[in-house]
Amino acid sequence: MKRYVFFLGWRYTLGSRDEQSISTMLAISFLGIFIGSFALALVASVMNGFEHVTHKKMRGIHSQITIHGDGQHLNTESIGTVLEREFPQVKSFSPRAEGHALIQDQETEDLHNIVVVKGIDPVREPTISSLEEKVSSEQNEKKSLAELLSENNILVGKKLARNAGIYINQPITLFIASEKNIRGKKIKLKDKKAIVGASFKTGIDEFDSGAMFCSLDFFKKLFPDSGVTQIGLQLQEGADEAATIEALKKRFGLNIYSWKDLYPALVAALKLEKYAMFFILALITLVASMNIISLMFMQIARKRADIAILKAMGMPDADISYTFLFIGMFVAFFGSVFGLLFAFGAGWILETYPFISLPDAYYVSHLPSRMTVSIFLIVFAVVMILSFFSTWFSARRTRKINVSQVLRFEG
Repeated sequence: MKRYVFFLGWRYTLGSRDEQSISTMLAISFLGIFIGSFALALVASVMNGFEHVTHKKMRGIHSQITIHGDGQHLNTESIGTVLEREFPQVKSFSPRAEGHALIQDQETEDLHNIVVVKGIDPVREPTISSLEEKVSSEQNEKKSLAELLSENNILVGKKLARNAGIYINQPITLFIASEKNIRGKKIKLKDKKAIVGASFKTGIDEFDSGAMFCSLDFFKKLFPDSGVTQIGLQLQEGADEAATIEALKKRFGLNIYSWKDLYPALVAALKLEKYAMFFILALITLVASMNIISLMFMQIARKRADIAILKAMGMPDADISYTFLFIGMFVAFFGSVFGLLFAFGAGWILETYPFISLPDAYYVSHLPSRMTVSIFLIVFAVVMILSFFSTWFSARRTRKINVSQVLRFEG
């Protein structure tokens, strides 16, 4: 493209300041692009933050990949040996077991609290989940899972502890039914004593109000007929999760799934919400870019005489169109850049100072934000593409100007 095209476009843009109607329309077009790109980038960052925080919270309590025995007991040592030899993408693993028990309400003495008892390896568990980080004890010093789950100590969810009147360091009785004690319609419960070592809060209601954790050694005392039924896996950074799951299924022939398979509706809803919000705001940005069409029409109407003279001097129609295209893209470029800069500032404030609280219905306590380079590049590209088509549509109107008529009556 020739240099004089940029020169003319630049002069026309600067000259707009002296014409009130053009300068007002220029400011409106700039603000429209600015607000549209700002809103698009900020909302995309917030929705990305929602997805990231929710995924992180789910992966914090669930292992990234789970090998499930579907009722059969798993040999942790043999499976672990295979994982270490044949699957270098597996960073760590930890066995788990699961059972159910009744706990007695400490105030009413009713047996109405059915809880899931999860047996874990307190040494290996921190390598596949963030359960240790969710624990809060009354002591000032931070204790490891191995210390908290020694002997017959257990961890209970905070909501469960509150609903059942359970306190830290308090002994409780667990009532457990085994298959051997089921005779006809009668079930005989055996009771086991446990001590509440600490409580935990994951932010996931099914855990906070209906689960407790204990060591695998204590779990075997509670459920002598049970064993390890799950093995949680944590992959190396950057490992292909889907490909690893398929390879594990072929190797072991067991039910193997990702944590996402446990919450398919939630994962799909977050993804749909993110793309839907982006699409809706992109349409709003499209409407904002339409202001450029009005700006271009006003500029072309004001510069009809100049355009006719340039055509008479032999300037190609394409170069004249590029001149006005420069004006529209100039406004779009700086409007989107400033909008993205302000969105970056707002996103940084939300990340650094999470001051907007959210109700308990959400998985996060504050409005999250997670900015990435890809988000800003995509927003910039979308705004510039929409602005380009709006500008090019109106810039082509210069080709329809009748040179002789304009020079005769307007020159």
